Amino acid sequence: MVKLNPYLKIMRSSAIMAVVMILFLGFIIPSITAEIAEHIDPGSAMGSPVEINGKVYGSYLLAEAFNNSSLFFQARPSVTSYNLSESGSCTGSGDSSQSLNFTLKALREFESKNPGVNLSSIPFAMIAYSASGLDPNIPVEGAYIQIPRIASNLSILFNGSLSISVFESDLMQYINSSEQQNFPIFGSYYTNTMVLNVDIINLMIKNGVVPKSLLD
Repeated sequence: MVKLNPYLKIMRSSAIMAVVMILFLGFIIPSITAEIAEHIDPGSAMGSPVEINGKVYGSYLLAEAFNNSSLFFQARPSVTSYNLSESGSCTGSGDSSQSLNFTLKALREFESKNPGVNLSSIPFAMIAYSASGLDPNIPVEGAYIQIPRIASNLSILFNGSLSISVFESDLMQYINSSEQQNFPIFGSYYTNTMVLNVDIINLMIKNGVVPKSLLD
């Protein structure tokens, strides 16, 4: 019987242990975790897909630009134009003057898209770039001040068949039902623009007034 060199024994044992750990930590544990997560929260385990009429249009975890944006809630500004390959790049310069210019530009854009809004009522988060540039969450106050614009444009889309006040009430209900708190007790309240905008799309679908370009 051939005796192995002690060093070879150690190397063989180490190699076997490494393979076992790779299989255990790299495949078995993740598979079990994914299976459990899928049963506990199927949507999150699958990336929280936005599904409309059986077709996936994005994820509730990522902000997305919509066609006919005047009809939808505006997320936080993004210099990446919601480009995944550029996410995280918008706050990395460290240039304070550039950051100020971005903020002023975002303020002007928000004001132009929401005419008549009181500038002092705009939460800073609505004009500050998020770390990834893809954050769908905004303060509830940032959603409330967009209601007049969206309600007015929805009433026009519906040819005045429903009044602006009806849409304002619907939008308020969407915000209140999707409201969450980032920290218990002392945390601030926020809402997800993707959730709100899908609510608006479903309202359009229900009433048969979805613009042709909307779901392209």
